[in-house]
Amino acid sequence: MSIFLFFLAVVSQHAFAQVKVNISLISPEHHLANVDIIFPATAEDTLTLYLPTWRTGRYQILNLANGIRNFAVTADNTELNWRKTAKDSWEISGVKNQVIKVSYQVYANQLSYRTRHIDDSHAFLDNSTVIMYSKHSRPEEHIISLQVPNKWRSVSGLAYGSQAHQFIAPNYDVLADSPIETGINEFHHFTVAGRNYELVIWGQGNYDSKKMLNDLKIMVKQSKHIWQDYPFSRYVFMVHATSGARGATEHLNSTIIQGSRFQFSQRKDYLDFLLTAAHEFVHTWNVKQYRPKGLVPYDYQQENYSNLLWLAEGSTSYLQSQLLTRGDLITSKEFLDKLAKRITGYLRKPGRDSQTIAQASFDAWINESGDYGNNHSVNIYSEGYLVSWLLDFDILTRSKLKKSYRDVHNLLYKHHRIPKSYDEADVLAILKQITGEDYNAWWQKNIHGFAKPDFNQLLSKAGLTIKYSNSASGKKAKGQAFTGVKTKKHSHGLMVTHVEKNSPAWRAGLTTDDIIIAIDDLRLVGDTMANRLKDFSPEQSVKVTFFRRDQLMNQNMTLAKIPKGKLMIVPVTKASKKQKAFFNAWTGLPFPMSRG
Repeated sequence: MSIFLFFLAVVSQHAFAQVKVNISLISPEHHLANVDIIFPATAEDTLTLYLPTWRTGRYQILNLANGIRNFAVTADNTELNWRKTAKDSWEISGVKNQVIKVSYQVYANQLSYRTRHIDDSHAFLDNSTVIMYSKHSRPEEHIISLQVPNKWRSVSGLAYGSQAHQFIAPNYDVLADSPIETGINEFHHFTVAGRNYELVIWGQGNYDSKKMLNDLKIMVKQSKHIWQDYPFSRYVFMVHATSGARGATEHLNSTIIQGSRFQFSQRKDYLDFLLTAAHEFVHTWNVKQYRPKGLVPYDYQQENYSNLLWLAEGSTSYLQSQLLTRGDLITSKEFLDKLAKRITGYLRKPGRDSQTIAQASFDAWINESGDYGNNHSVNIYSEGYLVSWLLDFDILTRSKLKKSYRDVHNLLYKHHRIPKSYDEADVLAILKQITGEDYNAWWQKNIHGFAKPDFNQLLSKAGLTIKYSNSASGKKAKGQAFTGVKTKKHSHGLMVTHVEKNSPAWRAGLTTDDIIIAIDDLRLVGDTMANRLKDFSPEQSVKVTFFRRDQLMNQNMTLAKIPKGKLMIVPVTKASKKQKAFFNAWTGLPFPMSRG
């Protein structure tokens, strides 16, 4: 054989190498499945298999291999030697030039993590949490076949195979980012702009699937206001209507959205569903098509660091509303109410003075929530939203409404698509390209420094202002007593769950797990302290009686003053044409009517 023919033979053998996966739900009521994987032959004598330690969309080490049992390897029905070399890796010896079969059992009962869940009604499989890979098999085509109960329907963003319940992935990276939903479910499909969409719903609830379909049809059209084309030909919306799990995760050309089964019918709850669907759809471009350096390609076995995760996540939270406002799926009042809620959360987060958004991005893998997180950290989602908003307003202002933050994302998609990536220098170059101005100073101040927005000054650009729900427009808000403590009901009183840093409760020495039983020697009655605080005025000193480590204690606390009522964003009485134009360029909505 000539060298040329030999080369063609080797290339041909590699091109048609396939990894074949069979997943059998042997005991779904006990959350168990058997996985068999046939790996093509390699020239090496030793092969190491891995199960990812985290899944895409959740920047947290999850130790997924803890659900693997009964691991075995054979070649031509002969058992091969193997040993586990780490929590997530298995080394197999004697594999040279042999097709091998790897078998193991998977325990799948992690619904809320959106990793893997099997029961007698369905299975949700994030394939990276179920299927192992090697460095040799990662680029190979994978064929996945499911053995499931009769009458189950299987859906995925993966290409459908030639048989029922079969899917094909061109490589492991596509497989890992394309979950499978199989079971008893409700299924719909629709076409928009030549692209196919599927909606699959598992679980019963008070949702209106017809309304979901109609609104999703409108929502998916609005991406044209940000990006110039679509990176997919088919997209799948997976919805879990459950009794506990909540949240959502973006994937390559699909998403999984979980919500309480009885929280779809009220407008407030349904709007949250639409915002979540929009968030995950934005991710189809932002993260799945362009990602920061440090996340390209994914390293599935360890943390992937970047100080731009706020742009991947927080900007997605910001852009999600653009799909709803420009599709008239949300009113201006609803949009402003959501923004007001974000501002309120920011004002009640002392961590904004302790951690920059760049630091929060890098440390997302060790993010601390709860009391400490609120007092000493910021969040790549909520604070990432706010700095994205600041950047959008700055671009709109400098460009005289000709450009916006949407243009930044369009150019990231156009010039930095995977396998490329982007860093801070790339983003700064794009900002200069669309505005003609240098953004280094702005970047240092708001991304690597502590952003300190003047919200009324920002809102005034769009003809808006802040007021509180109990005050007349234009008048100073009344004050109310404030402690800075959050509690939950306890059998002996109210247990402290959060103490805001530098608040009256903080200065008085109260801390989490204290159980407050009395204020000024009178027992607390009810589920919260709110009614009791109505008896006191700001700057008044009160005695707080509480248990700590079962010991009775007292502390004096001087109450602070905060505006009374809920923070609201409303139109100014007489908005100028310039302000109205700014609002329209920002949201795509007409300027709202003034309210008293």
